[in-house]
Amino acid sequence: MPIYVYACPNCGLEVEELRPAGKADDPLRCPVCGGLCARGVTNFFVSLGRKEKDPTVRKPAHPPGCPCCAPRRPKPATKEQTKNS
Repeated sequence: MPIYVYACPNCGLEVEELRPAGKADDPLRCPVCGGLCARGVTNFFVSLGRKEKDPTVRKPAHPPGCPCCAPRRPKPATKEQTKNS
């Protein structure tokens, strides 16, 4: 069931109500003054599915400067490696 917005012309209160679509235009009693609220106009959002992303644009997995993503430095040679060279 969708949520509809109703406005009271007497006190100016806006009320949100969860109702079946078939009863959307039926008036609603104002909880403050007891007047009849008329259905108002609202914005809504419709998702048409997932959009294709540009494959050439990639987000890095980690933030810049992440130690696991930094270029690896060669390890300094050990004494044994320098003797064998």
